[in-house]
Amino acid sequence: MQSSQSQRPPVDSHSALFPLRVSTLENLYYCDDCSSLRCTRCVVEEPAGYHCPNCLFEVNTTSVRSEKNSCARNCFQCPVCTHVLSVVESSEGERPFSLSCTLCCWNSREIGWEFEKATGISAQIERLRAAEDAPREYSALLDYWRTVQRVSAASTAAAGAGSFKQRLAVSNTSVVPEYRTVAGSSDTEQVRVAELMALENADYVPYTSDPRRNEPQRIRLHMKLARRCCSCHHILIKPMPKAQATQFKIQLMAANFLPTITLPSRLSLKYPPQSLEGPFAVGRALPVILRFANPLYTEMKVGVSTCSPGDVRVEVISKQFTLPPYTEPWEYDDDEDDDSSSDLHNSSSDQRAGIVDRHGNRVAIQLSVTPLVPAPNLVVPLYITCSHIDDIDGEKDRSSSAVSKSSSRAVTDSFWIYVILGSAQ
Repeated sequence: MQSSQSQRPPVDSHSALFPLRVSTLENLYYCDDCSSLRCTRCVVEEPAGYHCPNCLFEVNTTSVRSEKNSCARNCFQCPVCTHVLSVVESSEGERPFSLSCTLCCWNSREIGWEFEKATGISAQIERLRAAEDAPREYSALLDYWRTVQRVSAASTAAAGAGSFKQRLAVSNTSVVPEYRTVAGSSDTEQVRVAELMALENADYVPYTSDPRRNEPQRIRLHMKLARRCCSCHHILIKPMPKAQATQFKIQLMAANFLPTITLPSRLSLKYPPQSLEGPFAVGRALPVILRFANPLYTEMKVGVSTCSPGDVRVEVISKQFTLPPYTEPWEYDDDEDDDSSSDLHNSSSDQRAGIVDRHGNRVAIQLSVTPLVPAPNLVVPLYITCSHIDDIDGEKDRSSSAVSKSSSRAVTDSFWIYVILGSAQ
């Protein structure tokens, strides 16, 4: 299915990009503000909420930035098997608590991590890291200032004699190097990735003595995404902010606004089953039955047209028909009993118009497809135009306590569908 504001030529079914330019009805969104179909590639995504996948704790945007997109509670991953670590207690030592993996039996005591309390593990780990990083940072600072002194002494001795140009050249070459933090540096992983990308042999991965490679890492946060229309920025999908909730506040799917089009294997006992598997005989007309179902509670008018490609000729018998509004399934039997006489009277006129079956909110029409070249599969393009009246109930005016008249608008949608006949259907 492909959205279209005007009847433009369809997508070439023989193109390699054909699977990327079409989507099924279940994977499309519908913007009721600009009356357009939207696929997953033409929407704008934005975060609707953050939560920890382990403890399901909801995190606001400010905390996400300050906590570096990680859970600030007692949620850690095992450095060996990435399983979730649990806090265990032992009766030995002044710090009886530690992190333990129930899958591979790894324990944080192996790297000297022991905690005084079972809560606030993240804060205790930060204090342990600060205590470990302080000596390394101090030694790095000493090495840096020794280098600065050597460079300064060399430049002073060289600048004592010589012309002005020579002293200027010596001062330009003896530039003091920039100091980089060693403890808690965020560039360690970037430098390692740069070294791996610069390797000539990608199969060889050098061993890096990263001091934190054996430390447990905090679990990354997950986020729920909201999706907006790329044209009018109207909200299409908005999930509930609760981490446990699976419902949506707003869910504008195309299946709730556009008719569902299917290829029924068999309508009823009086119709033979459809044989739509290839190969197809060239020049022999193949009857194809399409069934349209109306998802709306209002009547929908449907128009069907086509432009026959070079490998198939398509004839649409019923080009205009009306889909009845959707009703509850338990009301179908009562309606059929009341309208049994009218259905018998209109059956002959429906057959002449190309309509082969009516049931509830569904209408089945027949197409005539004639292959012109031998092919195992046939792609039939159809241009569908749907129009219905959207009722907009008037709102009550609080100041005057009067109710305005209900208004309505005509909504028209047009799009291309591609019916694939053969072994790939």
